[in-house]
Formats: sequence, structure tokens, C-alpha cells
Amino acid sequence: MGNDASQLKGLEIDEKPTETTDFWCHYKATIRDGCRYFGLNGDGSVSVFKGETIMGPLWTVSSPLEKFCNNILKYRHPFIIRYLSAWQQRSTFHLATEFVQPLAHVLSSQTPLQKCIGINNILQALVFLHEQGGVSHNNISICSIYLSGDGQWKLGGLQYLCNFSELTPAYLKQARIHRYDKAVDPNEDSNQVTTKVDQYAFAVLVEDVFKGCNNDEVSHLNEFKEYCREFLQNSDCKKRPNLIEILQHNFFNHEFISVYKFLSNLPLKGSDEKMHFFSDILKCLKYYDEETVAKQFGGLLLSRLTLLDHTARKNVIPFILKPRNDRTQNGEQNGFFSVSIFKEYLKPRVIQLFSVRDSQIRMLLLNHFSKYVNVFSHEELAHQILPELLLGIKDTDDDLVSATLMCLSELVPILGADTVVGGKRTKLFTDGRPNSNNSIPKSSDEYANRESLQNKQCSENIFNSNSMFDQTLVLNERPTPVGGEAVDIESTQYISNLKNESDEEWEDWENTNRSLVPMDDYSSVKDDQETNNILQHGNIYAHEEQDHSVLLQKAGLDAKRKIKDISELDIKSKVEQIKRDDDFDFFADMTPVIEKQKVVLLKDESNQDLSCKLNFVPSNEEDENAGWEDTWND
Repeated sequence: MGNDASQLKGLEIDEKPTETTDFWCHYKATIRDGCRYFGLNGDGSVSVFKGETIMGPLWTVSSPLEKFCNNILKYRHPFIIRYLSAWQQRSTFHLATEFVQPLAHVLSSQTPLQKCIGINNILQALVFLHEQGGVSHNNISICSIYLSGDGQWKLGGLQYLCNFSELTPAYLKQARIHRYDKAVDPNEDSNQVTTKVDQYAFAVLVEDVFKGCNNDEVSHLNEFKEYCREFLQNSDCKKRPNLIEILQHNFFNHEFISVYKFLSNLPLKGSDEKMHFFSDILKCLKYYDEETVAKQFGGLLLSRLTLLDHTARKNVIPFILKPRNDRTQNGEQNGFFSVSIFKEYLKPRVIQLFSVRDSQIRMLLLNHFSKYVNVFSHEELAHQILPELLLGIKDTDDDLVSATLMCLSELVPILGADTVVGGKRTKLFTDGRPNSNNSIPKSSDEYANRESLQNKQCSENIFNSNSMFDQTLVLNERPTPVGGEAVDIESTQYISNLKNESDEEWEDWENTNRSLVPMDDYSSVKDDQETNNILQHGNIYAHEEQDHSVLLQKAGLDAKRKIKDISELDIKSKVEQIKRDDDFDFFADMTPVIEKQKVVLLKDESNQDLSCKLNFVPSNEEDENAGWEDTWND
């Protein structure tokens, strides 16, 4: 933190700021490096705060934005703005957080129940700072609260936060110029107890948030307003209760907030509590506004812990993942949310869940895929859902692959087979129905009742690749060439035996102790033996068609008999013999004539008697085979 190296890669910041304060400018930004979890829509949305260094009595060590950054980095809570990164660029300090927007921009669109849940979130964050952190916020107001991408209220404005030991009248006086005037206690300078500053500001926040709301719209709202004026804004600081005691008020314990608290604290609940809760939750929520339930409970009902709970998977998830259709058939149970509400609030959650690498969550989404597939656009199916499904068919879990393939079949009528299957396709099947029946439509229930292969009665045992064989099963990809179909097992064995016999005969050449047999006699004896073998086998297969390979063996033996001498194998001599036998030479006139150089030899009378190797003339009387140990005639 504090240098250019900490900057997020692929960050694109908007030019126009969302919010401008005395200390910083708030911008919306986007990360283009594949991050999909910072925003509800999975588009990598984040928030960036830019602030200049300000010198003053409170900012001698660090600027307000740097102090805000250090505090959200140190104090982590679900209802405090989540820190991502920070860096210094020239004289400007940058802070990147989860995507948030100022509450003041959207407060008018919030329902009373949403405001009730939001106040509960801020109160829990303040209780965490007071009880676990031992610090005071000192800046509670609507300007210090932000709305996250999933609709939750988050506490910000922590630049004035300090320990209770440092909270003195002098400190509050210096910070008063930038604090919310209405939230400042008029008797703040004369109060001896300064640890109750946040109680007074919280009471002012409740009054501002519920301004213009009817008391009947939220249970115990009127009582809670009276409680805030009488106790939290009491002029005597000693009579102000601690923030943790405020959570015990009935305003924070009616049915709607109780459901919200239970889902938020689901890891702390026992199995019996969760079973009882998920059995009745839909009955409780159907009495409240559908849009408010979708905004506040959409993310919690599709959270990881809820999806993995057995009771929720049976009694809640099938109705949450099924958009409500006004036209139901065969007494089918309808979904909980309407199609329009599902598209706006539940669909982004489902898209995010497809990126979760959990087999149980993926199987749950695949099992109910046909119920909600129609709410997605073609672009969403092609670019976000389809890639995740194609990844699922490569998994080692057979059940997951089977369910994925069934979901891909649901996409074929929507996206087309070219998009789902890919590659070039051609028409391989034709309609073989008679012309009179071509107009008959296919039955819609033709492929409806398909059962698994393992559930059907089969006369043979189902092959199990894990327990039967360890060897690789080799299958013929295409039939053997023409002429090889008639080769049976016995003829194949006979040819292999012939090959083994020929290999053994070659080994005899290395035996120096065996008796020498003349070449002609040896070849003739061996030919007779092989001929007898062939004739003997020919008698065995007299009643069958003679094999093509056996005929090839006979032809080879006949050619072998004609070779009487080793010189028959000399190709050079064969070519010369062919040339001599030809009566007419077509290339005779093309033979070049090379005249030899005439050399005149002068006799040297002085050296006439000297012998020279170049003048050697062989004697006609000497035998031409002399000097050779062996001859071919022996």
C-alpha cells in the first residue's frame, strides 16, 4: 500500500465522479482482468476514492482519505465497506473498495422494511466498533452510509474514528467543522462523559431515515422513535444506553428482521433450528412485499450455506429457482417470485453461482435448469452460462457430466446446435416416413419418459470399467480390407508358425559345428519339406476355400525353387545378361566418341634392360585362379 505497484491491474476509472466531498471524490471504476465478484452483475465494478493531502490540526500525520483507508483495513465487518487496494500516484491518494454508492442517492427509493434492515446493519457495525474494537466512530450520518451492489447498507466515513482514550472535548471541537451539524450534541463541550457521542448521532440518523414514513408501515416504528428521543438524545450522557442494548428493542426483533438475522447468522445455528426455520420461511415471507423480499433476501436465500443445507434444498430452493407462472398445469406448484422480479434480482445471483466450483451447488443448478433457463437472454446464455456448462462436461463425476449434457440439450432449441455443439455439421439422417405421413407432427411425449440404463431391466450385466478389466479395450475402427475378411484363426496360426520356422532356420547359420550341405542339395531338400507341409495342410482345408495368404506362400516357394545358384541373385549380372540378349540397341547412336590423346613414346636405349611394374605382361601359362584359397567350382 502506498505506491504505484499496489494499483489494481486492468482498472478503468470513470471520468465523472459519483460524489464529491471536502476530502475526496468518489468514482465508479471497472476491473477488466476477469474479476467477477466485486459487483452484483459480475462485471468487475468497484469504487475508487481520490483525495489530496490536506494539512491541518487533525491531519498532520496522514490525510483524511489515508486515515479512512487505514481504519477500514484494520476493522473488518460485513457491514463496513470492504477494502480492496490503495496506492499513491503523485500527490493524489487512491483507495479502491467494493462497489458502493452513496445512500443519499437512493434513500428515496428504499421501502420502510429496507430502511429497517439498513438501520439494523449500521447498528451492528457500530456495536462491533464499540465492543470489539474499543473505538468511537464520531461521524454517524446519512453521508457516512453507502449502499453495496447487493443492496446492503455499509458503514463508511471512518476518518474521524479514534480510541475512547483519545476521545476528548478538544478532539471533538477540532473535528466539529467537518461533522454533520445536526448530529452534534449541543451540550458536547460541557459534557463530562464523551463516550456516548455515537448514541446521540444514531438517534438523529433514525429520525432522518424514517422521515415521511407512516408509523404503521413497520412494526414498532413509533415506539422506537420515542425510545431514541427519550434515551439516546438525553441531555445527561450517563442515562444514554450502550449501543448493544438497543438491539434488544422490539423494533429489531419483529418477524421480518428476525428472518434476516437468522439467514445472516446461519453458520451459528444448529441443525434442528435450521430444519425448523427452512420448513416455514416461505410461509412467513409471502405476506411481505415481493420486491422487498427479493432485494433483501435474494442473496441470502441463494448463499452457499443455504444451498448446502438439506432442508433448504428440499423445501426452499425448488421454489426460489422457479419463476412464477400464472398458467400452471396438472396441479404443478408455482414458483415464489414473478418473472420480472426474478430477472432483476435473482438472475444476477444465479449467474454468479455458475462460477462456483462446488459439485453440490452445480448439481442443484443443473437439476432445476429447465425451470429458469428461459429468463436469460441469448447473450447471457451464450457468453456466461454455456462456457460454464462446457467446462462441466470435462469433470470426472459421471452424474455431473450426465446432468450437464441434459442442460446442453435444453440450450439447443434456444441457441441452435451450431452454437452449442460447434464445428461444421452436415445432414446425415433423412426422414424415411411415407409421404402420406410426413405431415404428422412428432409426439411431444416421445422422449419424455427416459429412464437411466441402470434402472432398466437388462438380461446382461452392465459392464463396469473399474472392476472388470485393467487392460485397454481396443476396437476396430473400420473393417479389414477386401480379401482379408476370410482369414480365419487357424490359417493365421499356420502363417505365424511358418514365420517362426523361418526364424529358426536363420539361426542355423550361426552354428559352426553343423555339417556343410551343398547349396543345391540343401535348397532342394528344404523345398520338398515345405511342399509336403503345404500339401498336408491343403488336405485339411480341402472342403473350404483356399486361403489367399496360402496361395502367396506357394508362389514364393515356386520362385525359390528356380534359384539354383547364388549368382542368380546378382542384379548387376542379370542386367548385363539382358543387355547382351537384346538384338537392337536403341542408344547405340547416342554413345559419345572420345578421342584419346596421342602419346609418342621415345625409346631410351640406356634403360632398355630395366624392368618396370608398368610393363608387366601376364604369362598365358599361369592359371587364372592361382592365389585364391577357395573357388566357386569346388
